[in-house]
Order: sequence, then structure tokens, then C-alpha cells
Amino acid sequence: MKQDYTMYIYKSDKRTKTGERLFSTTVWAGRDAAGMRRECNELYDLYPATQGWRFEYFPTMKTVKNLMTGKDVQIDRDTPWACNPASETYWSM
Repeated sequence: MKQDYTMYIYKSDKRTKTGERLFSTTVWAGRDAAGMRRECNELYDLYPATQGWRFEYFPTMKTVKNLMTGKDVQIDRDTPWACNPASETYWSM
């Protein structure tokens, strides 16, 4: 199924608390999971794991159930819980 994916590229960096830093965030429109795997394989030539690069990709949107209506709603994957219509916090403000 074609959908939008968000790819995060990280680089190891011992100066940070987590040991890596976010290098790039890119949204790939109209891809499937196999297309994203191919994209990562092509990027490994430019950003090799042996030099501390790491890739993650996720679907940009996720489906949650609206707490009040019971209908499915599409929201960003990184939406805070207080802004999520599936949470009581969203409806109590």
C-alpha cells in the first residue's frame, strides 16, 4: 500500500547524551515498505553504518480511534498525547 513515510538519519556523536544526533528528516511521499528498504540500501553507500550512520523510517500518519465519536482518525505519528483525539486529555481541556 502506497503511503507517506518519514525517514530519520542519525550520526553517532559522543558529545551528546544519547550518543547520536539527528542529521536529517525527510518525508517520502507515495512509497511502500519495499520502496523504503530500497531507498535505505541506496543511501548506505553514501552514509555507511561503519562510519556511524543509522536510518529509521516510519509511516508518517497513524490511525487512532476518536474517543468521542468512535471513528478512525489519521494523525501524525509524533503527535503529543495531549493533542491526540484518542486521549481523555484532548477532550478535557
